[in-house]
Amino acid sequence: MQRIGLSALFSLTALLACQNHPAAQEGSPAPEAKPASPTSAPAATAGDAYTVRIVAGEAKAGEPATSVVEVTPGPGYHVNTEFPVRLKLVPPAGVTAAKAQLERADAELSEAALRFNVAFTAATAGTVNMAGTADFSVCNDNTCKLIRDEKLAWEVAVK
Repeated sequence: MQRIGLSALFSLTALLACQNHPAAQEGSPAPEAKPASPTSAPAATAGDAYTVRIVAGEAKAGEPATSVVEVTPGPGYHVNTEFPVRLKLVPPAGVTAAKAQLERADAELSEAALRFNVAFTAATAGTVNMAGTADFSVCNDNTCKLIRDEKLAWEVAVK
């Protein structure tokens, strides 16, 4: 009887420790990317955990331009500032990115938001389809969602 009681106590303790541990992690498949409008629009959401908004920005052929990729945590969540954030770009033909991969040092990072300023130059006028993948994490009091290879896509009207 005493062994059953101790076994139950250890099991309950282990269960509670796992549920309340702030480093508990939950993988989350990335939703399909949706092209953003030339001005501003949500590109992806994962339920209530976060929203990705992309501001395409204005661009002129042959001149540097900037798009903004912003992750905002949902209610009760915050951006995990200790997670190694990253944005890998796949610029289309005729577009040169200032950096093909943006890291923590390139980001504006706080618990309230993660923001990357994506600098690029388009060679010719027209519509360019920018794309990339992002890695980041959002947490609440019970769990962290690790987002890897979040697919992003947006259009930029180049004058």
